[in-house]
Amino acid sequence: MIPDRGTEESELKGNMGHKDFYQILDVDKTASAAQIKEAYRNMALRYHPDRNAGDPDAAEKMKSVNEAYAVLSNPDKRKRYDAMQAQFGDAAYSHFRSGYTDQDIFRGSDINQVFEEVARAFGMRGFDEVFK
Repeated sequence: MIPDRGTEESELKGNMGHKDFYQILDVDKTASAAQIKEAYRNMALRYHPDRNAGDPDAAEKMKSVNEAYAVLSNPDKRKRYDAMQAQFGDAAYSHFRSGYTDQDIFRGSDINQVFEEVARAFGMRGFDEVFK
């Protein structure tokens, strides 16, 4: 289920400044890899900057969606994030990020491929053109 426009800002940023990758993609913690990928495709389509030309926050929202997908689609990163959520609750994101650089988070992810599939299907710019 995709969040309505009234709740998207709080879900993407998280309450009180924390982020929750599951909330960002609007999936349950028990979501399968296929459900996570489908949620990412929906969010990529929804927040793609080409579809949100009048929304200056679209690129930032898309970055949050990309980060959430890169973590939750990787079994090892997801397991570590889940363990940190159990240990640190709302502070899990900051603890998780302290151990990973952006390069670490996106290394090995199929995010470019999935984003390109969505972009091509709807005639929009690809990953490299949007996030340079």
